[in-house]
Order: sequence, then C-alpha cells, then structure tokens
Amino acid sequence: MSFIDRVRNHFSDSENNDIWNKASELGDVETILQKSNEKPQLIYKHSHRCSVCFLAKEELEGVADEINDIADLYMVNVIHERDLSNRIASELNVRHESPQVIIVKDREVRWKGSHWEVKGDEIWKSIRNHCNVNE
Repeated sequence: MSFIDRVRNHFSDSENNDIWNKASELGDVETILQKSNEKPQLIYKHSHRCSVCFLAKEELEGVADEINDIADLYMVNVIHERDLSNRIASELNVRHESPQVIIVKDREVRWKGSHWEVKGDEIWKSIRNHCNVNE
C-alpha cells in the first residue's frame, strides 16, 4: 500500500469491520451491558473530525487481535450517532469525551480514558487487570 493510500485510509471515515462491532442504535447499549456479564466490552467513541481520535483508533487497532481474544470491541461514531453516544454517557455515568474508551464488565465501568490516555498496550493490560481476565 502506498503512502498516499495509507494516509487516505487513516483519515477516512471508514471503519475496519474485521475488528469493530458497530454500535448505532440506542438498544445497542443494553446489548453491550448484557454481553458484559459474559466478558469485557470495550466501547470506543470516535469522531472523524478529530485528529487525536485517529491516533487513538490506530493505537487500539494495533492491539485489536489481543483484545479481541478477551473482549468485544465496539466503535461509536459520535458525529453520526450523537444520541447513542449520549445514552452511553448517561447509562454508564461517564462524561462524554472523544476519543474515549470505556471498558465494561458485569454492567460496571471498570476503566475509562480519553484523549492521550488511549494507549493500546495500557488498555489491553487494563482489561486483563480490572476485569480479572487471564491471557
């Protein structure tokens, strides 16, 4: 892939569907909470208008294979899905930010971070440590 193609893909509004479950409906919040009783759920709030979001997304995608072994990954486009983003903030009692990662296990927020706190390796470790998950 050429440099131009990498930049275009990096700053496009596309999502890597092989990695991300897409949350787009208000009812998805309850589905995520229910699934958190079985295994950790990672919610990533992304804005295609924010350069920091693209760096955060790249960080997460760098460890997505490891995370997918122990948790489900959900991406919420905060521009297109504002109501859903607000519902997540309300249901989980977490102030909205983007980029933002929220890790939910047993219907409780176990870890949250935004902006420069979104580091792939740290999030992977946080899931394992805060959700009592072994590799």
